[in-house]
Amino acid sequence: MKYFKLTATLAAATTLLLSGCAQEPAPSSQDGSTNQVQRTQAENLRTNETWAKAAEQGMSAAFGVLHNDGEATLELESVTDKIHGTVIEIHDTQGQGTEATMSQHEGALLIKPDEAVSLTPGGTHFMYMDLKTELVASQTSTLQLNFSDGSSADVQFPIRNFSGANESYHGSSEEHDEHEGH
Repeated sequence: MKYFKLTATLAAATTLLLSGCAQEPAPSSQDGSTNQVQRTQAENLRTNETWAKAAEQGMSAAFGVLHNDGEATLELESVTDKIHGTVIEIHDTQGQGTEATMSQHEGALLIKPDEAVSLTPGGTHFMYMDLKTELVASQTSTLQLNFSDGSSADVQFPIRNFSGANESYHGSSEEHDEHEGH
């Protein structure tokens, strides 16, 4: 009987000791949900089918699909070509064919949760405004996408030959009004 009492006491003590080592649940916020580390807008961005149009000089464009994997809207404020220093603008195209015109996108490019924005010839795209270096087919252009929360993502755009997308540009400066195509 002594052996049984000693075993029962040791088992109870072990249970108490082990339960003291158990992890506590994550602290809850005031609304009862558990705290989670927020991902940045750049971390919620997924890209695919990216590419840029080869060009020797002047203007060109980059295309692809930008998808938001997060729970909040992504606000793409600007695009930077850090390697070559070419100014990149976000552009929209109105109209079709040779009658199409493009202009700089007003405000941030918004990508809603679990949705995608397609950057396409004849649609919204990234515009290289005055190439500092040639975009050579089979090479890659790296663009930095800058978001409203201060985060950024470097995205690879393989360069390829493309003869389409010959819209005219109607921007704010006379110099760019004379450029045709991208």
